[in-house]
Amino acid sequence: MRNSERFETTFNRIHELLCQYANVVNTHVSFTEVLDKASDLHIIIDKHADLLKQCSKLRNAMIHRKVKQNFYIAEPHDDIVEELVEIAEILANPPLAIQYASKPVEYFETTTTVMHVLKVINSKSFSQFPIYDSNNCIGLITDGGMLRWFAEKSADVLSYDFQQAQIQEVVAFEKESNVAFISKQATIFDAQSVFQQYMENKKKLEAIIITDNGKPNSLPIGLISSWDLIKLKLRTFPLLNHT
Repeated sequence: MRNSERFETTFNRIHELLCQYANVVNTHVSFTEVLDKASDLHIIIDKHADLLKQCSKLRNAMIHRKVKQNFYIAEPHDDIVEELVEIAEILANPPLAIQYASKPVEYFETTTTVMHVLKVINSKSFSQFPIYDSNNCIGLITDGGMLRWFAEKSADVLSYDFQQAQIQEVVAFEKESNVAFISKQATIFDAQSVFQQYMENKKKLEAIIITDNGKPNSLPIGLISSWDLIKLKLRTFPLLNHT
């Protein structure tokens, strides 16, 4: 196939995939409109939005300015066509969330002492830890929860035994529903959708824990924070960088 034919075929495929990501049923919606909707929902799409908008202009010129059947006024560069093909492949087969998660995950039992957790925080510079009770995750300990717990106990600093305090005491100081779960088969788009749902419900999601089955009764194999998703926009994918 000539570059012009590959370009048009791949562009149409991307249009269809963007409609799926933007939850748009009507495939006759304009490419720019559906791209804007999908970009708002997914960072990976937003990363390539500028290039795709330029390709949309080129596609319109090629299609609407045809001199005759199967004859285009321009032939796109090889690099542009190849990048479009790779973008289409990422949209059709998005990378798994586990690829961009923090791992291995440090987690603790409810009976772990607060002092031990503090030592781990100091040595590894982590600030989020899943807490398990009988092999079931009951929540996430964050630096904010630790600070609220210390503020509460500071009034009894002379009489309270900080050495024996267990991390389960801190759990009560964490905000409700600050963690969600996805399976190891979930894509990075799935992960971002979870964060988006919490935002729409005006709830703060501290992190997503990845487990084998996507449920809290399985040990963590990866953790994705909101900051991890922000870094995705800065990460270099195996694509040419036109943005």
